[in-house]
Amino acid sequence: MTYNILDGGVDRLGLIIEAITSVGPDYLTINEANTFAADGNKVLKEVSSKIGLPYCDIALSGEYDYHVAVFSKYPLETVQKIQPLKRACIIATVKTDVGELSIASLHMNPYAEDLRREEIERVLSYQNKFEKRILMGDMNSLSGEDGYNPKMVQEFNDIQKKKYTKNGKLRFDVISTMTGAGYNDSAVVLKKNNISTVPTPMNEGAAHGDVRLDYIFVSRPLVSHLANYEVIKNEVTKKASDHYPVVVEIT
Repeated sequence: MTYNILDGGVDRLGLIIEAITSVGPDYLTINEANTFAADGNKVLKEVSSKIGLPYCDIALSGEYDYHVAVFSKYPLETVQKIQPLKRACIIATVKTDVGELSIASLHMNPYAEDLRREEIERVLSYQNKFEKRILMGDMNSLSGEDGYNPKMVQEFNDIQKKKYTKNGKLRFDVISTMTGAGYNDSAVVLKKNNISTVPTPMNEGAAHGDVRLDYIFVSRPLVSHLANYEVIKNEVTKKASDHYPVVVEIT
């Protein structure tokens, strides 16, 4: 499960925990884990206890407090934090029923595709030695597989134009780099990539259009293990954050 909880979800943490526990993931990525690292990781540990995932860690953001936290049912065998990034990335290995997995949890640069492309190339270079790989998080990037109308650029504000376009055209460089490196978009594999992950009613407009920004990628050996993909949209998740959580089932 990957979930951007918006600025640490300080006043919405109860809703966020409810959204997570209703699914019961074995492994969770939280983007924008603001405040989670304060006071000796106090909030990180509290959330770990409440959601029933005892193994956790956090990678600090390179800008502001947009940290990335991970929570796991399985012991984190190794942990590597990729720095410096504008946001953060943490890569852990866990031993599961489908073998040892390398899981990268990241939040990519929100400003421009060229900056994100530099970041993703760095992250991939750290993970490519593993056969069974998962990469998930808020990529702040669009996929060319999602059938966006090129005319949507005409409705973009200045933030969206800088974030998603160049010379008036949509850009898909980051996701193309991922797929070119052998990563498979779970939403595309399971034919559910027409479901947006932003916005919720909390943040319609601003830098978010009706798009898919949150992804879970798997390497080829895991494609046959993909059993389900879901963007969790309900009354709780509509109020818990400006992103909807994304879940895949691997069997």
